[in-house]
Amino acid sequence: MREALISVMLVCAGLMASSAYGQDHAEHHQHLIASGSDIAGHDHPSPPIVPEGAWQARKAGSQPVYYVRAVGPVADHHAEFTCEVIREVFHIRCHVMPTLPLPAGAFDVERNQHDADALIDGLFRGIPDNAVGLMGITNADLYENGSGRFVFGLASVVDRVGVISLARYRGRWWDNPDDPVRFHELLYKVVIHEVGHTLGVQDHCPDTHCAMREDRTLEDLVESPSRICHRCWGRIRQGIRQTPGTAASHYLRGHSLMNRGQITEAVRHFEQAARLFPEDARFQNDLGVAYLRVNDRARALLHFREAARLNPEFPNPRFNESLIFASVGDVPMARRALEQALIADPDWALAHKHLGQLYLDALGDPERAAEHFERYLAAAGHDPLVESHLRVIKGGGARHP
Repeated sequence: MREALISVMLVCAGLMASSAYGQDHAEHHQHLIASGSDIAGHDHPSPPIVPEGAWQARKAGSQPVYYVRAVGPVADHHAEFTCEVIREVFHIRCHVMPTLPLPAGAFDVERNQHDADALIDGLFRGIPDNAVGLMGITNADLYENGSGRFVFGLASVVDRVGVISLARYRGRWWDNPDDPVRFHELLYKVVIHEVGHTLGVQDHCPDTHCAMREDRTLEDLVESPSRICHRCWGRIRQGIRQTPGTAASHYLRGHSLMNRGQITEAVRHFEQAARLFPEDARFQNDLGVAYLRVNDRARALLHFREAARLNPEFPNPRFNESLIFASVGDVPMARRALEQALIADPDWALAHKHLGQLYLDALGDPERAAEHFERYLAAAGHDPLVESHLRVIKGGGARHP
């Protein structure tokens, strides 16, 4: 019965939105980070939306810093120049971190390039708690996994981490003499662009006179402006105000860690978020999700119940409670929790599917099961397993294997 009742899917983390800067890349690239099977977190099509008050709830003494980190051998003065640009343009403190080795497995032998996403993953694992952002710089030539195109830089808007390749700014790459002035002009523009993405500019700017525009080729980059338009500056200023050490920053970091399977660290950040801003039901629910991912059902249940108390119209914590009760064979409590989730959201397809499965496998009530399966299909569309259940209930065929 347990296998039929529980297929635990974590949707707590949502999308990691990334912006690639290079040849013929898509204007806005997004990765769906799969993180498990049916636990209801707080879904987001982009960086999670958090209440404004959560940006004010912060631990005393936390000062935001932007960090720069070389990945692989890079001259010290290039890292220092990158920090100088960040200080000059964005007016925030910047520190250079110790060099990070190029991650094993990031190099594609056939392409003779490194996977930019793999470098971002490596940088993210070492991001300091007080970082408002982190930019890696590398001499490795980079490509974007998925599109397969080279990139001058890549940035994750959600993680506030990016990486810049220095390889193609040098004349020797194009069989021309090196030009140090041009090299630094190009690096200056790409630093502004990629740091802008890590500070909150999700899409490329339609204003061709803005540094956040899309530049597909080296020629485009040479002609690209270095000023940021009013619209993009507004987003960047908001991003800079969203400083580390706040409840919201811990919450977002928890989601990024959950995406990468770093659950223990995710728990730590969700705990900080819930401690600093305890009145938010989403924070409590997603802390419960993290606890459930480390098999701490008692703490998970505590936070799911607190989330439901804070916002009775938020169905996710009730759904998650049902998974815990079903996992220990407490069918009446599992049913009650699912029914409460459906009171909060009568059209939630996943809750109807689970309640139908519960009625079919544990409660021996195929008619009630059919009602919920039909509600599920009406909302979710085609599902071979559920359609097979309905055929069996109505006497029309064998059950799906």
